[in-house]
Amino acid sequence: MLRQTFVLICFPLSLWTCSELHAQGCSDAGVCTAGPIGDPLLPDTGYRHSVALDLSYALGEQGVRVFQVVPEIRLGLTDRLGFQVKMPYTSVSGNLGSNNGAGDVTTSLTYQLVRKENSSLTALIGAKLPTGRANDSISDGPLPMPYQTTLGTTDLLLGLNYRLKKLSLALAYQHVLFDANENGFLRNFWPDNVDAQSYFESFYLTRGNDLVFRTQYSFKVGSIDLSPGILAIYRINEDSIVDSTYTRVNVDGSSGLTLNLTLNGQIPVNDRTSIHVSYGSPLLVRETRPDGLTRSMVLSAGVRWRF
Repeated sequence: MLRQTFVLICFPLSLWTCSELHAQGCSDAGVCTAGPIGDPLLPDTGYRHSVALDLSYALGEQGVRVFQVVPEIRLGLTDRLGFQVKMPYTSVSGNLGSNNGAGDVTTSLTYQLVRKENSSLTALIGAKLPTGRANDSISDGPLPMPYQTTLGTTDLLLGLNYRLKKLSLALAYQHVLFDANENGFLRNFWPDNVDAQSYFESFYLTRGNDLVFRTQYSFKVGSIDLSPGILAIYRINEDSIVDSTYTRVNVDGSSGLTLNLTLNGQIPVNDRTSIHVSYGSPLLVRETRPDGLTRSMVLSAGVRWRF
């Protein structure tokens, strides 16, 4: 048990040190963790359905602290067709103030196209649904995107996940279908606040689309299932905002690659219940990130019950 604890603690700490040295960030707009795209490769327990509750802590742009409570329901509609829905409650605090509220709903359908003894291919289609317009403010002024609990967009999620023995490969795409973002942050709206001048401007942000590649490899340490991996997110087209002259402009440096190291761990309690822990930190990020999804690290833990 000592060895298992050492692995679960020391590997995330090493990633955290790496992210601090490179001062990088990570972004996840939703598809990265939808259905099988973010799942580690774990043994089949024979139960189709599950409920889970995760607690997540992250450090964002300018040291903004993001805490989430994420309930999730999964239903096996048939032996190949599955349904998932989850919605976080988010609390954010930083040097400009604090905010909290319901986060965006992520829902998906998955279908196992191919199922063999040592391999499978699963398709995903889903949506990320907004719970607001990302326009929350405090008495001092409109809050930038890192303080918002929603992205303010309706997004289409598409993905494929291929599993071969202990290896998992996933390719996914996230497309903004409808944009209702009405974020109000420009630096000149906070003229007397030095801290505000360090945030990316996001006035009426239009977010670009993302292409995602994820790979994980699973192995056991005692009774613990570990799945280290790499998560690559490529912002295909640049974000745009309305600038201080009230002209829509593309944001230079907002397209490109974000590359993250990840680690998932699952500790079985019994055949129905398990405890899971996950960690992620970045190696490479886009130069400009007005969407507020910058993360220097994300750590989450939760419990899953199958039925």
